Amino acid sequence: MPVTLIAGGTGFIGSHLARRLAARGHEVRILSRSAKPNAEHKVFVWDVVKQTIDDAAFAGVDYVINLAGAGIVGKRWSEARKEVIIKSRTDSTLLLARSMARLGVQPKLYLNASAVGYYGDRGTELMTETADPGIGFLSKSCILWEESVAEVDLLKIPTFIARTGIVLHPDEGALEKMLISLNLWVSTYFGDGSQVYSWIHIEDMVGIYLHAIENDLTGIYNAVAPNPATNKELAAGLGPALGKSTLVLPTPAFVMKLAMGEMSHTVLDSARCASTKIEAAGYRFEHPELAGALTDLLG
Repeated sequence: MPVTLIAGGTGFIGSHLARRLAARGHEVRILSRSAKPNAEHKVFVWDVVKQTIDDAAFAGVDYVINLAGAGIVGKRWSEARKEVIIKSRTDSTLLLARSMARLGVQPKLYLNASAVGYYGDRGTELMTETADPGIGFLSKSCILWEESVAEVDLLKIPTFIARTGIVLHPDEGALEKMLISLNLWVSTYFGDGSQVYSWIHIEDMVGIYLHAIENDLTGIYNAVAPNPATNKELAAGLGPALGKSTLVLPTPAFVMKLAMGEMSHTVLDSARCASTKIEAAGYRFEHPELAGALTDLLG
């Protein structure tokens, strides 16, 4: 039975991934800030700020997955909040790397999250994994996030990095927030709605991590569906997927900037990312088209 340790295993993506791994016969272990005796999977305590961890978590481990990191949205980006966002990502990676070095642990594969925010605001330009990073806080945080994985590379442990797009699920993440206005029969887009969103269905997001594990994939991959959509297309697709007649209306960009400050880049920036590398590595998407994905999630 493969043993898989997940940091961030109780979060949005992590909880779905943990269930799928367990269904595939993995012994799933979760790193958490507090003990959870009645949890679905065995929990080991760590503290990223204090750089402490229960060494027992690594006993016989085959795969280590790091999805840990403070939320990008939810709190305005003060300088202090930006530091929390970055350090929660880089320091968690460093704690895992240093613990594996200290214990002499050599998992078959180390998997780390990143995000398409790496590319910054790039309009309709198609972003492959070889593209240069963008500018701004989102890009900076992803650059530092990925650079922290070099500490794992130094241990000669194979590494896989997933640059994650907008993960769609009706009860979590960005889609959950977009559905709120549907209660009033309105679906909103931001600015002129032309910004390109590189989205992915939660099942495909989990599927890419499973595919990487089962096929020993290494390197950096865009974790996005093959057909990006504009923000307006996403907003317009929600009503039909729910079987509702909705009015599709804009929220002006200046309103988003006033309400969210610098954090408005999370909804106003455009990143059209290619999925060709992960497809060339043999992954076949369950939900490659937006309409089909939304119908599966909402229908």
